[in-house]
Amino acid sequence: MGSGTGAPLSGGPLHADLERLYGIALAEAGLPGALYQDAPPGGTSSPAVPAGQAGRAGQASDPVAQVERALERIAATDGEVRAWALVDAEGARAEAERNGGRGPLRGLPVGVKDLIDVAGLPTTAGSRHLGGPGGAARSRRVPAADAGCVARLRAAGAVIVGKTTTHEYAFGGTTPPTRNPRDTARIPGGSSGGSAAAVAAGHVRLALGSDTAGSVRIPAAYCGTAGFVPSPGRLPGDGVLPLAWSLDRVGLIAATAGDIALSASALEIIPPAGGAARPAGFQGLRVGVPAGTLDEPIDPDIGAAFERALATVRDLGGDVVDVAIPHGWAAVTAGMTIILGECLDYHRERLGRGGGELFGADVRAMLDLAQEVPAGAYVRAQRVRHLLRGEALAALSGVDLLAMPTMPCVAPRADAVADGWVPVGGTEVTMAAAHLRYNVLANLAALPCGTQPLGTDRDGLPIGLQWIAAPGRDETLVSAMTTFAPSTPQAHVR
Repeated sequence: MGSGTGAPLSGGPLHADLERLYGIALAEAGLPGALYQDAPPGGTSSPAVPAGQAGRAGQASDPVAQVERALERIAATDGEVRAWALVDAEGARAEAERNGGRGPLRGLPVGVKDLIDVAGLPTTAGSRHLGGPGGAARSRRVPAADAGCVARLRAAGAVIVGKTTTHEYAFGGTTPPTRNPRDTARIPGGSSGGSAAAVAAGHVRLALGSDTAGSVRIPAAYCGTAGFVPSPGRLPGDGVLPLAWSLDRVGLIAATAGDIALSASALEIIPPAGGAARPAGFQGLRVGVPAGTLDEPIDPDIGAAFERALATVRDLGGDVVDVAIPHGWAAVTAGMTIILGECLDYHRERLGRGGGELFGADVRAMLDLAQEVPAGAYVRAQRVRHLLRGEALAALSGVDLLAMPTMPCVAPRADAVADGWVPVGGTEVTMAAAHLRYNVLANLAALPCGTQPLGTDRDGLPIGLQWIAAPGRDETLVSAMTTFAPSTPQAHVR
């Protein structure tokens, strides 16, 4: 039970043990279980196109030429990868002509998750409700204005190439029909699977995603890219359709940690390179590893890669220590309960109008499940969230960063996940448990987080390394990613 950011990875209906789980968590913390009592203070295929062909984010280059290269790569490989919901070739060319290489991103082609508004382009959220695949064109949402994060991209000199695929309403981790460019028999992860696949395939070097419980970090890890979710408020969230409003954040997926740093600076998430002094890598930094991080189940190659990563941190001058997040095991169920409650609330009117049949089968099943969860469970989940935030902040009070694998497994085959289970370390676990195990804590605790490639397993499939920092310490996190990147092994962790 006391397994750090882990959780019981067992099957069974999610709602079956809610009262028991929250009762245990609150009782162990010395808190009464009354629903409305004040919450405690929070204290083996090659990539379809090598990503390196895309050029470095923000490098000096003719915007028109950059856009044409991106469109050529999309035309050449997206029939297999299917990362794009819509490619706005005409609009991208026109914007590149106007751009003139201005701003820190200098005409960089960028993809935007099809959950985020781009003026004049439909936002379908991958759903027939909004004119997505199989939906009616008349139901499309075509915004007149950019989302705040898109407006900031344009102000920094980016050129929007189009909309990348999303799992329907961001409520899932497979993002069909998109496939993983590292092995197209496998899923890209989700829900920002199209953004990660577009970057991994070399179509673009930067894409926007959203992250509610790992939806930037999961596909980034599966596809072998970098991902970054800033502290709340660092990147605007207006104009983004919600999954669960209290957990949602906009994030970046990029080809490398260096691209994350350049983009985060250009988007004013962290100070520009010429501004305030940056932390000097790992020298003098303390990195905390939550107790039980490598508890089974976990793929052996991922555990070995993580141990090597910690050795690298020490070699780079960092100090690695154990930290405790006593109720980390409750994060997965608390996170799922909050997501179910808030997602059901958002879609309740749609369901009431008899529109349930327009949802994909998996999303409809989750909404049906949400209707079975007692209302009081949502309140208790929020109380556990406050408890977990306090524990995470306490752990971070003695260290600069937390480190853990991004995923306990590599990207599973698409034909192996239809029943909602995935292979992890020689056993089968629920996809929700595998995907949220290391990821949902940062959302529950409102912490900045990032993932970067950590080599591959014995079959050549990407492994991810995750960093989590205290609120507002985005610069420390991004600096750690860029410092660690040159030391990252690019082959199997023998």
